[in-house]
Amino acid sequence: MTAAMSRDAGLLVTLDELQNATAAELHELGGVLQETVPENWPLVIAVAALPSLREKRGKQLPTYLERAEWHPLESLAGPDAREALTAPAGQSGRPMDPDAADHLIAQTGGYPYAIQVAGHFAWRASHGSDRITGEHAHAALPRIAADLEQLFLSRWEDASDREGDYLTALAAAESTVDEPNGGQVADAMGAEIRSVSYLRDRLIKKGTIYRSGSGGLHFITPGMGAWVRRHTAD
Repeated sequence: MTAAMSRDAGLLVTLDELQNATAAELHELGGVLQETVPENWPLVIAVAALPSLREKRGKQLPTYLERAEWHPLESLAGPDAREALTAPAGQSGRPMDPDAADHLIAQTGGYPYAIQVAGHFAWRASHGSDRITGEHAHAALPRIAADLEQLFLSRWEDASDREGDYLTALAAAESTVDEPNGGQVADAMGAEIRSVSYLRDRLIKKGTIYRSGSGGLHFITPGMGAWVRRHTAD
């Protein structure tokens, strides 16, 4: 900060995967940041984490960090998803045709990671071309699907057997209801909601599912419900 301020500049520090930090590390970070406030430093700290970070309130998450600005990053709406796909391609000198963007957006569900994957493989498929066409996007689809399926599999394998039962029930409920709630998932399991709510909470903390503002349950990664239905049928 001394070096930055001597040049009339500021500092941005970015931290990813903060949900993996220990309670001691979080308290150390919070303490350091709190000490800098009287210094009026031109300092910005931006962190990214799974929603489970906010569940660490109390002894694990220092109150100073609780006072941060929290911005939920959910699936991107259609125009934003298109911008996320097409703008980097255009800026890099290989613009994306509208039909290519249509193909890719349909595969991503607006999920930011899936958009990254789609853009990456479409770019590779278009090597040697001055544009990313619908043909390139179509050629990239199998590799996009394989990458996302690996993500689904890792989250499935991270679940306990009982958590897997909950995910299976959520996937089944999702196929008949737009936004299943905890009661409907419990019904699909043939259980009382109180007896399986701990599974829901554990899966939310793991970042496998999330609960919307209206109380509906969703897989964090679009497409995982369909994958679970195929996987369990097999």
